[in-house]
Amino acid sequence: MFTQELQSKIDQVWLAFHSGGLSNPLSVIEQITFLLFIKQLDELQNRAEDQAIITGNTSNYIYTEENKELRWSNFKNVAPEEMYKLFQKENGVFDFMKNFGGKSTAFSKFMKNANFMIPTARLLTQVVEMLDKIEMNDKDTKGDVYEYMLGKIASAGSNGQFRTPRHIIKMMVEMMKPTPEDTICDPSSGSCGFLVGAAEYLQENYKQELLKPGVQNHYLNEMFFGMEFDPTMIRIGAMNLILHGIENPQLKDVDSLSQANSDFEDKVSLILANPPFKGSLDKDAVDEKVIALVDSKKTELDIPLNFPV
Repeated sequence: MFTQELQSKIDQVWLAFHSGGLSNPLSVIEQITFLLFIKQLDELQNRAEDQAIITGNTSNYIYTEENKELRWSNFKNVAPEEMYKLFQKENGVFDFMKNFGGKSTAFSKFMKNANFMIPTARLLTQVVEMLDKIEMNDKDTKGDVYEYMLGKIASAGSNGQFRTPRHIIKMMVEMMKPTPEDTICDPSSGSCGFLVGAAEYLQENYKQELLKPGVQNHYLNEMFFGMEFDPTMIRIGAMNLILHGIENPQLKDVDSLSQANSDFEDKVSLILANPPFKGSLDKDAVDEKVIALVDSKKTELDIPLNFPV
């Protein structure tokens, strides 16, 4: 549950970044997301170790004896300068997070140009201590925290990006009623709120169905498609989906209205989206089929016509 106390703790983290010299809202939320993701990897390792006690299977381990210093539960206890070096060094904490799952994965591709931007050891230690005290073990609280942080991005970007309120996403998903057979796409995915909303709906309404191996494989690897050309937002979206249990989201760093998007057309059965407003397009790069429908450079007209919802 997202309580007033939890909100206050997130506000304190946000204020610490501003006081520490990092004030751009997108940069702040990206750095917080990186740290939450690293914390989540440690929690996943704990679960894998608990399971291994019963099954003897260690194949799900994320960390080994050789790199255990990179785990949240270990580095959070070291001195500030040492922690900072662990993040900055080659194959350190940040590099390990960037290459999670292997260098050939889609996630690593999105993270390729990600940068560790926390400027001082003092700020890193301060933020790690704060985040360590925030309990986000259930997916609802985790989602609420993430949505609250996204809500701090107060103004729309130059391409019309903005956050769709969670209750609007929930309403739209419930109206569309996605099923485990669907392949779901958001052509202006941003932080992937619609895809997360669809995943939560399926988890709630098809819990037993999702346990079937074939359905689970589709759910984890093929069901969720998103397009986003802002590199920061695609990284945030990828981590948002992975934090919500979607192991291999199919995100593509492409303008959904361009000809480069043509390979998506026959793959999806359901569109969930809130088109960006105030955005403008390069007409020369827009798919000819879109121009044939409407001769406009406005994204709020072109996206609904190209992807009818």
